[in-house]
Amino acid sequence: MKGRNPFIPKAPHHLYIGLFVLFLSWTMWDYDYYHPLCEVLAVVGLFITVDDVIEHTITSSTPLRLLFDKVVVPLLRKIRLMG
Repeated sequence: MKGRNPFIPKAPHHLYIGLFVLFLSWTMWDYDYYHPLCEVLAVVGLFITVDDVIEHTITSSTPLRLLFDKVVVPLLRKIRLMG
């Protein structure tokens, strides 16, 4: 398990994305036809927010960090080499 990442407020944290998704879910709650989407967004937003909090308080080996390091970065490198 890796050490925690320092929290730098102006850095692009996924905490901000998670909070925005939670806010979006909250704004849609009053409309019945949005309820399924609203519930999915609430769960996703909460997961993203909690993941970032864990990354900056306990360990940087979180599920989203591992997904990013093992899948997203290699995929982006492969796409960059192709272009």
